[in-house]
Amino acid sequence: MLTKVYGKDVMVSMVNGYNLIHLDDPTEEEIKRRIKEVLDDQIDDDLEDDCPLCQMTKGQPCDIVYFKQ
Repeated sequence: MLTKVYGKDVMVSMVNGYNLIHLDDPTEEEIKRRIKEVLDDQIDDDLEDDCPLCQMTKGQPCDIVYFKQ
């Protein structure tokens, strides 16, 4: 299902209910760092306090998308 949304070549890491969607062609080191952030529960700390949508998703399974700007 994720390939329908993000494309057939999408790289996904499934960690603790989160789908880390890597659309930015990260290095192996970067992927490991992202996974460690989720495992260490740092991901919820990165959510904006003044963002109602962010606060609603805090601690809930969801897709986290990394992309090049």
